[in-house]
Amino acid sequence: MRSLVAVNPSNKNSMEYTELGSVKFGNIDILLGAVELEQPFFDVENPKNHEYILVRVTDFSCNYRDKAILLENYKSILNSDRLFVPFGSEFSAKVVAVGREVHEFNVGDRVMSDCSYPFSGKKGIYPGVATNFASLGWLRLHKKKVIKVPESLSDSEAACFSLGSQTASSMIKRSGILTNGGNPLVFSARSHTSLFIIQQLLSYGITPICLSTSEWSDTEKQKIYPSRVELASNTINSTSNNIVKQKITHVFDPFFDMNIGNALYYLQTGGTYVTCGIRDQHPLLSSDTPINAEAVIRGALEMSIVKNVSIVGNCLGSKEDLERAIQLQIRTGTSVIIDQKYQFEEVVGFLQRSFFDSSRFGKCVMSL
Repeated sequence: MRSLVAVNPSNKNSMEYTELGSVKFGNIDILLGAVELEQPFFDVENPKNHEYILVRVTDFSCNYRDKAILLENYKSILNSDRLFVPFGSEFSAKVVAVGREVHEFNVGDRVMSDCSYPFSGKKGIYPGVATNFASLGWLRLHKKKVIKVPESLSDSEAACFSLGSQTASSMIKRSGILTNGGNPLVFSARSHTSLFIIQQLLSYGITPICLSTSEWSDTEKQKIYPSRVELASNTINSTSNNIVKQKITHVFDPFFDMNIGNALYYLQTGGTYVTCGIRDQHPLLSSDTPINAEAVIRGALEMSIVKNVSIVGNCLGSKEDLERAIQLQIRTGTSVIIDQKYQFEEVVGFLQRSFFDSSRFGKCVMSL
């Protein structure tokens, strides 16, 4: 099976691979290539494999976190004997072997990642993202790290469903909006997680206001109808005042370091602010970080005290959150928003679009 990897240029003459181009991450060019990897031997009788499965990845995608992880992993192999490093944190796959104590899955089942956090469901098994190396193609995973793909999702949709939907489901639950109701505002509305939040809120009959820094086409707006898109501004203008007049009770924000200042301004007294991440995850990818970022965050926290705001930090979600997201998708038939699908040789375009193209709308999916 061919696998996609980032190749160590110092050792590229020590391996057989097909060069596929490079992508610039900050001031580092990451060389990309294809390598041929045989199916790993999986001994079902070995006690170490009793609760594990071997899967063959059919499709995978990258999340925002993968940009910094790939860059850091690539830097770490440049002065080592490592030949390459794979990448990608979401996938759909087919089960090709199961351990003796695996009764939840059979050979041939379609599975996708289960990113349950802070508990994996099994002592000794790390919670969180199932892998950072989905592009490798072959994955040996504990049975708690995957879940069956429902028939309502295609392989490409499943490859970009788990992490975003699980996070969105958890954020919505923990915000309290399903119990108490409210008028929500979603920041960075084009981001993967925000699109899942918007879709799930709509499925619950709650229509959010969606804030974005870029223009949306009519087709894109239709994907989140009847939500409306407001263009974000760095200054308090008529649009900002109009949002304040909407009496925002809940704010959902994927990038607190970028948005918390405006978010706390819009949020009414006693409101709830939920965030799940940061934009500036690596120094080499943070050249446009505002020089007053710390002051803005400090001011926002002061405002949260004055307004009696509840600030909720959220990392991924539980298995129940993912199951709830799956059932919601089955019930409503909501399509996963996919920007583009890519073939193997298009990996440069895939990574460029996934990480560096602000016009992207939805997930980019790579088929293996």
